[in-house]
Amino acid sequence: MSIIKAFLYTVLAFIFWTIIQLAIQIPIKYLNGKPDDFTHILGITKIASIVGAFLLIYFLFWKPNFDLKKALKVQNYNHRIYLYLPIIGIGLFLINKPFWDFNKIMEYYQGISTKDTFVDSKNNIALIYSLISTLLIAPIVEELFYRKFLLGKLLEKNKPISAIIISSICFSIMHIETPNHLIPTFISGIILGILYLKIKKIGYCIMLHFIANLIIVTTNNIGISYDNWLIGYNFDIYYWLSFGVGIIITIIGMKKITTANSVYI
Repeated sequence: MSIIKAFLYTVLAFIFWTIIQLAIQIPIKYLNGKPDDFTHILGITKIASIVGAFLLIYFLFWKPNFDLKKALKVQNYNHRIYLYLPIIGIGLFLINKPFWDFNKIMEYYQGISTKDTFVDSKNNIALIYSLISTLLIAPIVEELFYRKFLLGKLLEKNKPISAIIISSICFSIMHIETPNHLIPTFISGIILGILYLKIKKIGYCIMLHFIANLIIVTTNNIGISYDNWLIGYNFDIYYWLSFGVGIIITIIGMKKITTANSVYI
């Protein structure tokens, strides 16, 4: 696959995603009037749009032929690798935190009072939809698209480092609706791409994606404010030390996985 085609597929997925959202919401808005509660509509729209968009790409341009029985066999996976995935997930969280907090960090160092990002999920239905989308749908469909499909095809005609970077940029582009996620998704895409390149089994990438999202969802829904998200510090030396720790444990986790995989083979 060429680099241009990879970007075109990503843009097309975004177009499909938008069309599906509009196809669901416009008829409801103009035919039935504005509902009193949009919770179910928004939840269903979010899930249907991401699943529908990627399924259209899969079956129009990829036409995957999976061996489901082989994929589900426990014997085909190294349990030691799964033990190291949470380490990488925590590392990615620490690395990406400053990028999520970018606006607050700027305000903090300018002496501007920053409001806490306390998350109080009183709407349990909305939370359930969010959990389904973030923990179940996204890890599966996104890893199949960005790593199994895009990265796999890019590796056929490009150098590994170029293929990983391009697939990670595409992964980041699809999260453009939340700008502070652009760099974190790019970094996560790099790590997931390297993992797939080393092991060639998408199941590990799906699990790491799930773990990374689980950590984010957990910290966003346990009532922790921006200046007390871990051990009660502001954006001081300890905050930046945790960023360095994230880099270190991510590298260690990746090296451990490489070693475990080589021994397993």
